Amino acid sequence: MKNNLILKKIKNLSSLFISDERGAIAVIFAVMVIPMMALAGAAIDYSQATSIKNQIQTSADSAALAGGRAFAQSDDEDYISDIAKKVFAQNMVNSGFAGTIEPTVIFLEDGIRVEATTTMPTKFLQLVGMSSLSVGTFSEIEISAAQLEVALVLDTTYSMDGSKLRALKRSATMMINTLMTKDDGGSVKVGLVPFSRYVNIGMSNRNEPGINVPADYTNGEHCTNNCSWRRVPGSSYSCTNDGAPATCWRWETYNCGTLVCYPKNYRWHGCVGSRNNPLDVRDDRYGANPVPGLLDWRPQGAWNNLCQTAPLTRLTDHKSSVISGISSMSADDSTYIPSGLAWGWRILSAQEPFSDAEPASDEITKVLVLMTDGENTVSPSYPLHDQSDENEANDLTQDLCVNIKDDDIIVYTIAFDVSDNTIESILESCAGNGGRYFDANNASDLEDAFKLIAKDLMDLRLTR
Repeated sequence: MKNNLILKKIKNLSSLFISDERGAIAVIFAVMVIPMMALAGAAIDYSQATSIKNQIQTSADSAALAGGRAFAQSDDEDYISDIAKKVFAQNMVNSGFAGTIEPTVIFLEDGIRVEATTTMPTKFLQLVGMSSLSVGTFSEIEISAAQLEVALVLDTTYSMDGSKLRALKRSATMMINTLMTKDDGGSVKVGLVPFSRYVNIGMSNRNEPGINVPADYTNGEHCTNNCSWRRVPGSSYSCTNDGAPATCWRWETYNCGTLVCYPKNYRWHGCVGSRNNPLDVRDDRYGANPVPGLLDWRPQGAWNNLCQTAPLTRLTDHKSSVISGISSMSADDSTYIPSGLAWGWRILSAQEPFSDAEPASDEITKVLVLMTDGENTVSPSYPLHDQSDENEANDLTQDLCVNIKDDDIIVYTIAFDVSDNTIESILESCAGNGGRYFDANNASDLEDAFKLIAKDLMDLRLTR
């Protein structure tokens, strides 16, 4: 409508000049009218061309990002190209473009290039012989050579038992498959820190520098009739375990035998406690102040011990090792978030106790992802975590969050089915340096959170 109105005005103006019969004016205008009309309308044609180019550029950018993520995950060029083209087409439709443009996807050594061009018919420039304009642009994405190091710090306390733990395993595994595109090698390393009351660093790490595990020993004896145990019928009652509602039972013995005494053998099963404050919220001075290993004994035939948490997985580029660690996680015991945070920080550190991480530099991006489903339910007595001062545990959680971010580590936090406002606020303030906080109310939200974190981290590796 606007273009037709301009044409009408130009025609009216020209008729005024042409009707003037004073010779020279009529001749001059007859010569100039076409160029004048072309110049007046050229701005409209070029404006329309610019608008189309912007639509193509935005769509090419989105297509290149999507293709870049696919490129980082797959060697299948047909699959990558199909992803990029579908995203381009959808973005062009969303922009209101009426036609169809088929982009070209070009594979580079470390990325992709998306090119798109169309021909736009002109309405005014055709008056001077330009019947169309070629409009096109491109977007190029490369996978950064920078190293990405990620620590997954995951709550595996009793309150995570059942469907919640299964949802966590699915979501975390999906994230690993997205980030770690190769089974071995590559520029992405991931470490896993399951935590409850304690962190289990793994029996094989007993003699690592910065760890002080006392020698196993025997002291005293434990005497028992080797009785069997059973629930007392009708004795169930409501209780809580790690802050979660549970059903408890009264138990009784039966089939007791002759009294037998056994030595108390104190052994290490992989768990470590906390260094004295303020070293428990710092990542230094391990030589003079190592992390204390915790020994315990269990009665003959007992199924549990002090160390209930699955072992951590040190920072590695072996995808199968991380996925195996996720699969082995089980839910038990109480919640002490500072324990998980401290070891997530340690596995990202190039210094002792572990030295799998690279020293901090512009070529290294370090990320910590913390997921928990509730508040701290225990606090430290040093080295044990056997007290119940929630405020102290919360303060230590906040101190660790600040110190980790001060070490230029990107922090993401996820509250999974959390109803405690205090811990939600702590988790939200803990996220930072480009990381985000997610409030996941259910398994679907949890999966979405891990997907978005994986997308963020993939985008960190894409450079235009």
